[in-house]
Amino acid sequence: MTIVRPTLLINSDIAIRNIRRMTRKFHSMGIRFRPHFKTHQSLDVGRWFRDEGIQNITVTSVDMAARFATDGWRDILIAMPFNPGETEEINHFPPSIRLNLLFDHPHAVRSTAARLKRPVDVWIKIDTGYGRCGLEASRPDQIVHLGKEILGKTHFSLRGILTHAGHTYHASDPPDITRIHEESMIQLKSVRDQMEKQGLPGLEISIGDTPACSHAVDFTGIQEVRCGNFVYYDIMQTMLGSCRIDDIAVRLLCPVIGTYPGRGEVVIRGGKVHLSGDAIIEPDGTPAFGLVAPCSGENSWAPPMAGARVRSLSQEHGIVHVGREKAESLKPGDCLAILPVHSCLTADLATEVRSVQGDSLDTPRQR
Repeated sequence: MTIVRPTLLINSDIAIRNIRRMTRKFHSMGIRFRPHFKTHQSLDVGRWFRDEGIQNITVTSVDMAARFATDGWRDILIAMPFNPGETEEINHFPPSIRLNLLFDHPHAVRSTAARLKRPVDVWIKIDTGYGRCGLEASRPDQIVHLGKEILGKTHFSLRGILTHAGHTYHASDPPDITRIHEESMIQLKSVRDQMEKQGLPGLEISIGDTPACSHAVDFTGIQEVRCGNFVYYDIMQTMLGSCRIDDIAVRLLCPVIGTYPGRGEVVIRGGKVHLSGDAIIEPDGTPAFGLVAPCSGENSWAPPMAGARVRSLSQEHGIVHVGREKAESLKPGDCLAILPVHSCLTADLATEVRSVQGDSLDTPRQR
C-alpha cells in the first residue's frame, strides 16, 4: 500500500492480546469490566471486545453512545458529567438500551429530571485528587445531599459513585501509581460508608485509569473498572511502566515529504492535527512527540530505530530526527511509522485506519 496521507495502522494481534489480558484480570476477580471505548472509537475494534466476553462499555458522549448502540451494545455508561441540554437525545434511545449517566451538580440533576422520559442509571462523579470533575471525596455531606436529590427524581436510579484517578498519569513510578490507586479506593469506600449511614445503601464503586489497572493487584471492594487506553497503549504508558514497547498496538504511517541529511532530519506529512501536541521529555530535557520505526508497507511492524524521534510538530508537518545516514537513504514518497505518545488522541484524529492484515477499519472521522 502506498501511503499518501497519515494512516493509522492497528496490529490486531497485539490489541486483542491487550484486551484479553485485561479482561481476564478483572473477570477473574469477579469485577464487572466496562472498558472505555474513547481510545479506539471503532465499531470494528469494539467487536474484538465482544468476542472476549465484554457486554458493558464506557463512552464519552451521547453521540458515541448512539453510535455503539446501533452495533448492538445494550449497557452503556456516558462517563462525562451530563449536559442537561442533551436530555432530548437521551429520550430517543430505545428502551432496550440501559443508559448510565454521570452527575456532580444538583442543577444538572434537576434540569435533566424535568425533561427526562425514560429510565436511566445514575452515578455520582467523585474527585479523589485529579482535580478535573466531581465532588470532592473530602466533602461527603455534599455527596450525600446530591444522592438524596437523585433518589427523589422520577426515572433516576442511583447506582453508585465513580471516579477517574487521572493523576496516576503524573506519577513518578509504578509504586507511586499503586499508592494513588490505593488512596483513591480508600476515599471511595469511605464515601460509600458515609452514604450508607445516611440512608443510601447498596451503592457500587466504579474506577478506571489504565496505569492503575495495569499495575495494581488489589481491587477489593470495587464493583466496576473502566480503563480504555490499554487496548492500544502508547509511549506515555511505557514511560509509566504500564506496558512494553511491543504492547503498543498502533502506529501512524506518515509519508516523507522532505529530506535534509545535513541536519540528520526528514519532514513528514504528520503534524499536530494527526498526532496531537503531547510529548515526552527526553533525559536531556528536549521533547519527543513520537518514536520512529521504518515502514516498508502496511504489513511492516519493525522495532523503533535507536535515537530516532519526532522532535517538533506544526499543524501538518512533523520534523523527524533520524541521523545523517538514514536521512540520506530516505526519499520523498517513502514512509515512516510513528509510535504515538498518546494513542487516544492519535486514534481520535485519524481519518484512515487499517489493520496490518490490510483491512480498512471504521473511524468516526473516516471520509
